[in-house]
Amino acid sequence: MTFQTMCALRIYLRRGDNALPATFWQRLFRRPLATHLLQQSLKAGVTHASLSLGHMGFSRDAKAVSMDVQEIPLATLPVCIELVGPKPLLEQFVRQEAKMLREATLVMLEGVQVSPPVETGELLPAAHRVEYLKADGISLPIDHVAATNPLAAAEEAPGGE
Repeated sequence: MTFQTMCALRIYLRRGDNALPATFWQRLFRRPLATHLLQQSLKAGVTHASLSLGHMGFSRDAKAVSMDVQEIPLATLPVCIELVGPKPLLEQFVRQEAKMLREATLVMLEGVQVSPPVETGELLPAAHRVEYLKADGISLPIDHVAATNPLAAAEEAPGGE
């Protein structure tokens, strides 16, 4: 099993935000900023990307909570793009798209990717050790994480079936 440091970059926008036009045709037919960012993240080599459209909520500088109950969604509803990849790649992506992201709210989450993923029921009865969890330069040491096999524990319990 291998561990690799990965990060998730969450980009919060308004549904009505558009990419800055570079050509005459882009000025006529404005493209949503979320679409632009997803296409650029694919070109940049981001590992995973997803878009979540808010159906109720608010974005920065809102005066009230908006709700999507119409056929035409409100331009102020929140949109969240989540990109997953190595931290240097995500930092480079933010630098590359800085002009487009000037009105966005960015949140970087740092974590550890476990490969291959551990599926339910496949945990070994042995203990696993984790060195640290790190977020924003703060390290939180974790000494021991016990992973027991629930089937073995049921067999050992008195009166177990």
